[in-house]
Amino acid sequence: MKVTVFSQISIDGKLTLGNEASSKPLFQHFDDEDMRFIHKFRGEVDAIMVGRNTIITDDPQLTNRYESGRNPVRIIPTTSLNFPASAKIFSSPEHTIIATTEEARDHKMVEHIRAHGKEVLFAGTARVDFKQLFPMLEARGINHIMVEGGGHLNWQVFNLDLVDEIMLMQLPIIIGGSDTTTLIDGEGFQDIEMTKAFKLHEFEARSHYNFLHFKRDPQQRRAH
Repeated sequence: MKVTVFSQISIDGKLTLGNEASSKPLFQHFDDEDMRFIHKFRGEVDAIMVGRNTIITDDPQLTNRYESGRNPVRIIPTTSLNFPASAKIFSSPEHTIIATTEEARDHKMVEHIRAHGKEVLFAGTARVDFKQLFPMLEARGINHIMVEGGGHLNWQVFNLDLVDEIMLMQLPIIIGGSDTTTLIDGEGFQDIEMTKAFKLHEFEARSHYNFLHFKRDPQQRRAH
């Protein structure tokens, strides 16, 4: 499985204006060419993964709307199945997988999700276990995932050392805020030996943002 974390961030690494706020205001800085770049990459991957909070705050379609080609499978890992019934992921026909825990098997939303033609996978107990989930996804032909997560989802995949590359569209703005969502939130690493090293593979100053492409340091991954 190849995992690409793809995010739009500020200079100080913020994803939103405030804690658990929508990321949509940041997209006001992008033009059609910038949006085509995002959607072109969506058309190249097998699946897009976002967290439940993104569904609630942004209600995204998670489709490839600017470029011709396939729409990726949409994957939403969540321990809570409390989605708005009106969410676009339910009303649009694209293949969607809700990944949740064994404890949620009897949740009333499971049948609601399935009634809308969406798939439910169970992996883990107290929280979604990505190391259980990924083989299930590979069995469904999903071999490259674009993670457009918030700080907590991103932390989970980095903490498990599942990320192969990072693509960042860095806007020339400062947002600030000690509680504002950043690229990586969660518990964080308290030991320098546990941090994850990446190498800068590509940098380009574009009209409205800087593009940074990092790849995982294979030597460090082998060391762990």
